Amino acid sequence: MNTNKLSFSFTSFQKVLVTILLLSIGVLGAIQPIFYVAIVPITLFFVITKLNLCDLLVSIWWTIVIALFFGAYLSMPGLESIYLFRFLLPMHLVVLLLNQDFKISQLSRYRPYFIFLILYLLTSLISLFWADSIPLGFRYCYFVFEICYLFFLCFYHLDSKKQMKYLTQIITIIFMGSLVLGLFEILTGWHMRLSASNVYITTTSKYQPTGILYNTNDFALFLTILYPVVAHYLLHMKKLRTGIMLYAVATLLTSYVIISTYSRIGMLAFGISAVIIFFYRFRKQGLAIIFMMFPVGFLLLILTSFGEKMIAIVHSAFTDKSTSTLARENLYTLLFRIAKESNFLGIGAGNVPKKLNALLLGYNDDDADAYTTGHNFWLETLGNVGFIGLLSCGMIFAWFIYQLLGSGYLKFSPTPLLIWMTFIGASIALSTILEKRFLWFILAMGICMLQERLKEDKHSETNRQNKKTNTNYRGW
Repeated sequence: MNTNKLSFSFTSFQKVLVTILLLSIGVLGAIQPIFYVAIVPITLFFVITKLNLCDLLVSIWWTIVIALFFGAYLSMPGLESIYLFRFLLPMHLVVLLLNQDFKISQLSRYRPYFIFLILYLLTSLISLFWADSIPLGFRYCYFVFEICYLFFLCFYHLDSKKQMKYLTQIITIIFMGSLVLGLFEILTGWHMRLSASNVYITTTSKYQPTGILYNTNDFALFLTILYPVVAHYLLHMKKLRTGIMLYAVATLLTSYVIISTYSRIGMLAFGISAVIIFFYRFRKQGLAIIFMMFPVGFLLLILTSFGEKMIAIVHSAFTDKSTSTLARENLYTLLFRIAKESNFLGIGAGNVPKKLNALLLGYNDDDADAYTTGHNFWLETLGNVGFIGLLSCGMIFAWFIYQLLGSGYLKFSPTPLLIWMTFIGASIALSTILEKRFLWFILAMGICMLQERLKEDKHSETNRQNKKTNTNYRGW
């Protein structure tokens, strides 16, 4: 008897059903934590019944993609650090190890990135030997491990144009939903339960959108780093006119929402992305479009209350934050001092915020909440894990941009470059990016876009060589 005929095989509907089941557990778990326990028996059931582990792995992957964007909103009430995403990572790892069809050969093209990521994780772990606070160090190392695994997930699963298209569609839906939520916040002053706008009350916070994230800066960079992916998808839809209309609406609404966050780096990064994408798509026609639309746009800005409000927000964001700028300069000075005093070996993974807080106060505060983030990922990394750790992490970005500039990909699309640029902006704007999974995930996605293009070019070159060889053979 052929037992292969008896093996359980997923249909597309069944894959979606498993994904919905896992997400439902996350939603129910946010209401009543006991529902999270259901993940264990469900996993065991699928393993015991000899489920096709490859299909289960794919279902877990897509659930992780959705869960990482919603984060703490799929968590236990009062325990926002325990949520569905963190349950699914070990679940994915277990199923991956049980799966005999492990596609390790396709990962070889990502070898340099794996080397840099592993070195970054190792330097973080080694620095624990001289860290003052081991719990803070373990917390830091866990986030670095999460980053490494997110990169692995993308490298492993995004192995074709089909998978990339599915991911782009999911991101587009999440992006559009976030835009609608942001608009609703601006118009009503209502915010999600975990929004910082419910905690830090200022003269403008009531109508500053935060979406499904904690603060306005996070939300601005969230929209900015997703925008190139969404714009590329919309501008390459089969129904071209529909795609262009959706792109235009999405661009206008995104600019409005980002301006409403008062985020300077968000406005700059989005403005650069929007201009580059526009001219990449429309090229010479773009100048004609701008020439025709400029008078109308200019009049709307100077003659309407809406336009005046937008100008006032932009002006305020760039001129009324001198105190914030001076505070950051002081933080950067102290961060470099911390790194220098450790002889650029770092004071131990995750220990910089505690040390920084002590330097600002003038004394050590043993309170668990007594810490100050550096608002500069690179200087904070230098202070935490030293020059070698910083170099290991920095090489990920250096290798990415080196491959990108040498690949010719920019002739096809600016998306990976804009992702890289936005990430760099976020790294010096946000209080911390180590915990911002969406940033690292989209960065890994950008790397996969580039590698997929390089794979296609290599395949095309191989085909050309084969044709040339066959031609020469026939001639001989």
